[in-house]
Amino acid sequence: MSTTDNNNDMQLGGSGEMISSKKECTSCEQNNVNNIIDGINAVAIHDDVSTCASCGKESNSNDMNTCNKCKEIKYCNAACKKKHRKKHKKACERRVAELFDEKLFKEHPPSEEECPICMLPLPININQSIFKSCCGKLICKGCELL
Repeated sequence: MSTTDNNNDMQLGGSGEMISSKKECTSCEQNNVNNIIDGINAVAIHDDVSTCASCGKESNSNDMNTCNKCKEIKYCNAACKKKHRKKHKKACERRVAELFDEKLFKEHPPSEEECPICMLPLPININQSIFKSCCGKLICKGCELL
């Protein structure tokens, strides 16, 4: 006795159990999915391709020269880099200034240190906290008096 599914052939074995023998899917939908996946993989492989800012030649981004100052523009060789320098100079200087301002005015993360007794943040002035050598912790002057 055998029953047939769309994708599987189910057969009744000698001991009364169902045995499945899968057929390879040849439907158009599965082929379309495989083509889409292959296309995505091809795009992912070519994702690291860059274009030279001077001559427009495409190459692997790891093999290309980058602008030493702004680190944004890529060139295929040193000659293209030198040739494009006059055109790129103003934009490069602007980008370097932006990077400097971002670094200069970046907010620092809050201090994680707090007094282990009162759980308040330790003062910035080191003279207003004390180091306890017995436990190796900093505590605020207010808790030292307790």
